[in-house]
Amino acid sequence: MKILVIGHAYIAPINREKWKILAGKHPDAQIKILIPKVWPANLFKIEAGDLSKDNLQNCEFISLDTFKSGNEVLYGFSFSKLIKILKSFKPDIIHVEQGDNAFSYFQIILLSKIFCKKAKFTFFTWVNWRAKRSLKYKLFWRFIEKFNLSYSDGAFVGNDDAKIILQEKKFNKPTNVLLQLGVNEKIFFTAKKTNKIKNIGFIGRLVAEKGIYLLVDAFAKIADKFCDWNLVFVGDGQAKKDLINYVYRNKLEQRVEFKQPVSHEKISLVLGEIEVLVLPSYDTNEWREQFGHVLIEAMACKIPVVGSTGGYISQVIGNSGLVFEQKNKEGLVDCLTKLMGDEKLRKKMGDLGFERFKENYSYEVIADKTYSFWRSLA
Repeated sequence: MKILVIGHAYIAPINREKWKILAGKHPDAQIKILIPKVWPANLFKIEAGDLSKDNLQNCEFISLDTFKSGNEVLYGFSFSKLIKILKSFKPDIIHVEQGDNAFSYFQIILLSKIFCKKAKFTFFTWVNWRAKRSLKYKLFWRFIEKFNLSYSDGAFVGNDDAKIILQEKKFNKPTNVLLQLGVNEKIFFTAKKTNKIKNIGFIGRLVAEKGIYLLVDAFAKIADKFCDWNLVFVGDGQAKKDLINYVYRNKLEQRVEFKQPVSHEKISLVLGEIEVLVLPSYDTNEWREQFGHVLIEAMACKIPVVGSTGGYISQVIGNSGLVFEQKNKEGLVDCLTKLMGDEKLRKKMGDLGFERFKENYSYEVIADKTYSFWRSLA
């Protein structure tokens, strides 16, 4: 089976492990993954660089120039380059990981109908909220979305709500609820703690809807009780300056540390310095936590996790961590108090999280489920 994949996520070398593992487990698959040469992300500008070290006999990463790079919906590739690849490779499956309304998906479907008529089409989407659409969207992008959905033979969704939203769009083709990216276990693994001060950690964008102020409030209530614990924020965002001021107003500047964001490959080093990871996000009219990938990275390192009921967080954690009602400070205080005061419970939650990771979120599991789904379509 020949598979052509399009996805900007694989410009990051750490994410390419997904396709390398699938290719290794299923040698009858021939996979080509198209990625942009450059991707301006929120915190870093990422370049594809030398791809040869990641290529296998049946798995090839190809970087191409793009227009509108940095925009998941708008970006696309050179038409002539895509035509050349379609005509030479003749894929059985074409899979695009940019959502149902992406121009890159529209582009490859359109060209395939001319140059590769037998290909089946699948896509991936995270979207788990009903966004308000502008008139421009309704006039133009609605057509793109309907076109893409009408020619799709199946879909992968990152959460249950995304599946419901697709059904509301009258998409009744086979749909598989499956994580897009797992965790590279060569990088994320259990590290021995050496620091005397124990840390509660938050890793991610510093914006209000991530629950960062709630986390400070909860820590402030129990800081005096747990003098050997600190709170660490790793990341950046529009609320960072205000959050720092908020910490000072609460007289916690000696107990709360701010660290600059790090590349994905170095998050494991940050996790090695914390005892409990917290993701306290809450829902808004325009956004919901789609998954919370840092949760499973912590699980892979046997770090206990605490999360809110916002978005898909509680479904990711299951019974392998502690969950509190979103925006509920007392609920978060209770979760933190239990873990901070009980080393055995921390170890138990860490072990449970690791088991859940291996059973549901490892690249081996994702590879097998992805390939089985494509087989069912082909």
